[in-house]
Amino acid sequence: MKRFEKRLQELARTDPELQNPLARDNCPSPEDLSFSFEPNCPPELKISIINHVSGCPACRREFELLRGSRQLIGRLEEMFASPKSRFLDRRISFFGLALPWWKMASVLITLLAFISIFYLGFNHLNSLKEERKIATAEQVILYEEVSWPQPAVIRLGWKSARDGLFYRVEVYDQNMYLLWQSPLISENRLELPGSVLDSLKDYQHFFWQLLIYSGQNKVIESEVRKVRLVSQ
Repeated sequence: MKRFEKRLQELARTDPELQNPLARDNCPSPEDLSFSFEPNCPPELKISIINHVSGCPACRREFELLRGSRQLIGRLEEMFASPKSRFLDRRISFFGLALPWWKMASVLITLLAFISIFYLGFNHLNSLKEERKIATAEQVILYEEVSWPQPAVIRLGWKSARDGLFYRVEVYDQNMYLLWQSPLISENRLELPGSVLDSLKDYQHFFWQLLIYSGQNKVIESEVRKVRLVSQ
């Protein structure tokens, strides 16, 4: 949860002076984005949305917000379903609230879901009238060195950005779930640790992205790269 909140803060700190307009063409609806998380979502639709999200910064933000909200809702459900919920029941009664804990949990979960859907729908309607803006680093050159599966070695590199002070790499699995986030580094290449390679062993491809920190709390994102894992 802390990682999700930190990610939102980084996205909110982009400098308006660096923002470039990005049109939203052929973007999936908020309903389709939400449906892609359901177990009964057709694989074709899920793959189509993931491919679109990997190349559309505007939809990627909505995708990450929706995913974070669903994870929060799941954790709340687990928390209120655990034996510790009896303590919560007593604490709620102590403060004089009339509703039992399970009704309070249901109300809270419903409210969070409503807020997420409302936010996505509101952004989608606004995007029909205005172009979305985002700070992107279109000129950053990214590359990979992949040895797979034996020996398993993946190195990610990039050409140093002109205003880049520090860099951070984010690695996503083939479903665009965040697998790993590097610490801030000043070098222009890194090698993925063994724990990440183990997580990728059952996948056919993965995604990665470079975050460029250029001072004054400015964070610029590179494009999202798709890397296929094939025997070499």
